[in-house]
Amino acid sequence: MRVCVVTTGFPRWAGDGQCAFVWEAARAVARQGLQVRVVAMHSPEARTHEYIEGIEVIRPRYWWPERWEILRKEGAAGLPATWRKYPLGRFQIVPFILVHTLVTTRCARACDLIHAHWTLSAAAACIGQWIHHAPILVTLQGSDIFQVTRHPVGAWLTRKVLQRCDRITALSQALKRATAAIGIQPDKIQIIPNGVDTARFTPPPVNEDREDLILYVGSFIERKGVKYLLLAMPEVFRSLPQYRLVLAGEGPQYLPLRQLAKDLGIVERVTFLGFQPQNQIRTWMQRAKLLVLPSLEEALGVVLLEALACGTPIVASRVDGIKEVVTSDVGMLVPPADPVALSGAIQSILENPQQWADMSHHARGRAVMYYDWDRIASQYIALYQSMTG
Repeated sequence: MRVCVVTTGFPRWAGDGQCAFVWEAARAVARQGLQVRVVAMHSPEARTHEYIEGIEVIRPRYWWPERWEILRKEGAAGLPATWRKYPLGRFQIVPFILVHTLVTTRCARACDLIHAHWTLSAAAACIGQWIHHAPILVTLQGSDIFQVTRHPVGAWLTRKVLQRCDRITALSQALKRATAAIGIQPDKIQIIPNGVDTARFTPPPVNEDREDLILYVGSFIERKGVKYLLLAMPEVFRSLPQYRLVLAGEGPQYLPLRQLAKDLGIVERVTFLGFQPQNQIRTWMQRAKLLVLPSLEEALGVVLLEALACGTPIVASRVDGIKEVVTSDVGMLVPPADPVALSGAIQSILENPQQWADMSHHARGRAVMYYDWDRIASQYIALYQSMTG
């Protein structure tokens, strides 16, 4: 079977963490014997055509000069954040859709099926379907439903695209419910979560050698709720003075967050790492005692899966898809935007060594049982076969 993966988010080069889960999904499917080619959005300095582990990757240019291509400038924050921040991005979307559609149509003609990630790529696949005739599967990642559909025009366009797709996958029950709420038949939507490479993300050789670190990994954007983590930390530091907070990521909230750390008097105990490649994220997951994800909304949260695979217990917000990943045996959930509850949960886990050890053990088991990429790929392949059979 030949599958054309079409996406607006994809690593720009080897080791890049931007939307690495799309690459991992394609790679896992290819490992099981399928032929995979990828059509992705170009970014400055990325190759327009290459083969990675036998998978053809095409990133067509959509603007000149190259350095002015900005649609991926905000990275994990997504296209809506780029459009809000950079007016030029609103002009670039039309030529991008044109190029994305043309290349997708050309590549899909030699494939049995299109697997699109996010609705914009699904739209490109739908526009050219009268030429390529391939069935279309779209995987919703969260922002295309939680963010785009807040605007009436965005909701209308999203609904029209999804109605034309043959099948839909959502990362979580929460995302499936939100998709059905805009007018999509629930029986058209199947839940398949993202996965994690459990052979690469593993616990450290000696769990007891972990450092006194509390870790956050993700974008510095409003909906990630990082400011509530910072607001929780003064109380955590009072009861656990040996601990440090490490923040790995980048984004438009970086300067306000750093200023907040100064205002709270904790800046000396908070490390802003900036962007980290995947191998470094793994290392920090293995070094840390706890991962905290204080998001205000989250379709699933790939960092949660990486933490589970590394045996790192989790404190996170009780929202959306997080509730389906973080069970009581691997971490604790708290109300969103609640620094007091966040502080209490962090202290509760870190002040109880036996509870921490039990959570660490169960976290690794949960990752292997439910989220290993080979298991996820098998679910995708079964769906592909039902669509092309």
